Amino acid sequence: MITSILELKGIGAARAKAFSRLGASTTLDLLRYYPTDYEDRTKCTDIRSLLPGQSHCVRAMVAESPRESRIRDGLSLTKLTAVDETGRLFLTFFNSPYVKNSLELGKSYVFYGKVEINGNRTCMTNPIFEAPHHQGSSTGRIVPIYGLTKGLTQYNVRAAVAQALEIHAVAHDDPLWQIHVPDDMDNLQNARNTLAYNELYALALKLAKLKSERMAKAGNTFLPLGADEFETSLPFKLTNAQKQAIAEVDYEVSNGALMARLVQGDVGSGKTMIAAYAGLRACRGGFQAALMAPTELLASQHYTTLEPLFDKWGVKSCLLTGRITPANKARLQKEIADGRIDFIVGTHAIISKNVEFSNLALIITDEQHRFGVSQRETLQAKGNDAHTLYMSATPIPRTLALLLYGELDVSVINELPPGRTPVKTYAVNELYRGRIDNFIQKTVDDGGQVFVVCPAIEGQEAVDIADIGTVHERLSAVFPQFEIGLAHGKLKLKDRAIVMERFSKGELPVLVATTVIEVGVDVPNANLMVVENAERFGLAQLHQLRGRVGRGRRESFCVLFNGGGGELAAKRLKILEDSNNGFEIAELDLQLRGSGDFFGTRQHGLPELNLPRGYDITVIQKARIDAENTIGGQAPIPPIV
Repeated sequence: MITSILELKGIGAARAKAFSRLGASTTLDLLRYYPTDYEDRTKCTDIRSLLPGQSHCVRAMVAESPRESRIRDGLSLTKLTAVDETGRLFLTFFNSPYVKNSLELGKSYVFYGKVEINGNRTCMTNPIFEAPHHQGSSTGRIVPIYGLTKGLTQYNVRAAVAQALEIHAVAHDDPLWQIHVPDDMDNLQNARNTLAYNELYALALKLAKLKSERMAKAGNTFLPLGADEFETSLPFKLTNAQKQAIAEVDYEVSNGALMARLVQGDVGSGKTMIAAYAGLRACRGGFQAALMAPTELLASQHYTTLEPLFDKWGVKSCLLTGRITPANKARLQKEIADGRIDFIVGTHAIISKNVEFSNLALIITDEQHRFGVSQRETLQAKGNDAHTLYMSATPIPRTLALLLYGELDVSVINELPPGRTPVKTYAVNELYRGRIDNFIQKTVDDGGQVFVVCPAIEGQEAVDIADIGTVHERLSAVFPQFEIGLAHGKLKLKDRAIVMERFSKGELPVLVATTVIEVGVDVPNANLMVVENAERFGLAQLHQLRGRVGRGRRESFCVLFNGGGGELAAKRLKILEDSNNGFEIAELDLQLRGSGDFFGTRQHGLPELNLPRGYDITVIQKARIDAENTIGGQAPIPPIV
């Protein structure tokens, strides 16, 4: 039974609209709107053991009657002191006249709030409180904390979820009940693991089925090409990781199997050379190959790199994007259809209905998660059981990659070519703003260029987030002597491409952008990146953003502004200060924050994931192994509990 949340008590049209922004339009949606955090209010702490900056429950007796005073119109204070056997607790309430009549002298209450130390006084401001015999409403239990949007409070969400649990008759021991109203931390963890397993297993089962179907198909066999022979045509030596990936590709395009392989490696690790090798294997044997990139800039960069190499081997290549003239486009389309062009590099223009291939046998997709399933299937349909090679610069821990890309085989390039200088990274707070402005000025004066990245916040109102427009205005005021570019996802593709191109050519010394620059911008002259509200990004994404600098000969830097994410954010950003290894960073981020950021890279068209935070990482491997055993006939399908 699915019920509109409009039928719940306390929810009218305005509040329903706010819930819809959270993705909760029905009672079933509410059940799957999992808490983002929890406050354990089950244990009381002695006053002398309270820790400043942390929230605690305290059982204490009111030692003096509450005193109310009015500071000015619209602002009143109520103060009192509570005691236990170990000390005194000074309590302050703002605009809470009810407190005076709610807290009685000589009676004990349980107070919950954040502890502050003022001089030698232990204090709480606006704590929650209730009598010990009434515990269970606000204290004496584990309280769920939900993500909010404008127009909703924690009380609103909790009340709505409670009604949804009742409407759907969710049993007390059901994981859905325990995720929202946990009895204790053990039951909460079990609920997290069970709900996560169910969703991950469904995904893994679908992916394992796709892989099984693919492995049953035959693929074209390409003309042999030795890795050593390939390397002699390059102006540099291949790394051992590149050679291993080439060997894996080599085997699959030689044995009649249908290849579907992901090449995963850090920015600058040389993934394009794996694509070049596979392309030469295909094209020298009379087949065609196509490389599809998500942006015109990235497609152009790939073509600039590959065209001279292919020319050495007598392989004709072309660049096909939306910006070429209609006459040139028509000419290229005819040459592709006739088989006169062997290797085609392009954007979505490649999947246009007017583009027909003569003998497409290899499809390469860069940053494949940026294309929807339908787009990749359209390109796949233009070939005849074509081999597929996907490339991604998003570092993902191996355990997670095996599930996320369970339909693919995975090659990992985990070393960088020699000579690449690590980017020096610094996590700072707002106190460093003036110094960083001076650093931007010095960088530009020395002939360098600067990226300033702001978080892309969609579907939520947040006053503490660096707004890209505000940041651009501030920098334009601070640096009126030079032009500052602006790039974001709401710009028309043509306008964004022009800004990116101007920055690439050095015409704009500073570019303020959202994560649209994460992929496809190769500006060797850019040697400083400043990231606003860095705590809002996943570490893997920050590492990939950082890879946009340090691509030339200049010493390069990345400055991460921590906008107040607390101790966990500081610990996460310290990882980036200490390491330039994307896979190491991804593993540590997985341990600290879980897998939510990584699952955001999944492509559309597969089971939707709505994972609870805090589930055990071991659940990922169990779901994958169980799914593979099910598809392989080694085990029955596990029950969905």
